[in-house]
Amino acid sequence: MTGWLKLPTREELERSRLLRPFAARLSSPLVWRLNRRGVARGVALGLFAAFAVPVAQTPFAALFAMAARANLPVAAVSTFVTNPLTVPFVYYLAFIVGRSVLRIKDDAFLAIAPDAGAVERSLTWVVSLAGPTYVGLLLFAAVGAAIGYMGVHLGWRIWVRLRWQRRCRRRGRPQTEIIA
Repeated sequence: MTGWLKLPTREELERSRLLRPFAARLSSPLVWRLNRRGVARGVALGLFAAFAVPVAQTPFAALFAMAARANLPVAAVSTFVTNPLTVPFVYYLAFIVGRSVLRIKDDAFLAIAPDAGAVERSLTWVVSLAGPTYVGLLLFAAVGAAIGYMGVHLGWRIWVRLRWQRRCRRRGRPQTEIIA
């Protein structure tokens, strides 16, 4: 996989002229270390950026991760839940959720004045679609971030518990000694 995908190292990122203002944050080991809290924060911030930010989700997730000292690579990868294949479905569901939260009826989109010009009608139509869609996206962002954060903590705990159980079985100890 590394043959066609060349990711920059931490040192290369720190030497980059464009990233020089962020060098102090980038050099922090907390944004690169794989620990439970950092990964959970990275997933939460990545999912939030994926839904709440319409464009350039990965750079925003990286900025959020540096500010919160979350795992930066995990935050960047978490933004890929919204990709060209999933965006149409996510935006359509966000529109439906936003419309139901705002209690907008179907005929509200037909309330465009008949004597309005084509540009005014188009703008009214876009704004009437954008409002409910963004409300739905913000709800998806908040719920997704919370589920991602709690899911990482729960998954990490289960993974550690399974490792302890395997270790105890190998050493012949009873499993009642396992600390949960």
